[in-house]
Amino acid sequence: MKIRQKEVLYDLLKKSPEYIDEIERNGVNNLNSESVEKIIDILLTAFTDYGLEDDEPNKYGLEIEDLIDIINDAE
Repeated sequence: MKIRQKEVLYDLLKKSPEYIDEIERNGVNNLNSESVEKIIDILLTAFTDYGLEDDEPNKYGLEIEDLIDIINDAE
C-alpha cells in the first residue's frame, strides 16, 4: 500500500481506530473477515458521500475504489 493510500484509509477509519490498530498489528493482508466487511462498509459509505460527482467517481472516489480493491484482496 502506498503512503497516500494509507493516509486516506486511516483518515476514513479515524472513527473506528480498532481497524487502524489491527492493520498496524497484522498488516492489511491479514485482516479477519469481519474487519474486512466493516472496513468495506466504511469505504463504500465514504465513496457514496464524497467520491461521486455527477454519478461518476471523482479523484477522491477513484482513490477510495483503489482502497476497496486492496481491502477486498485481503479476504
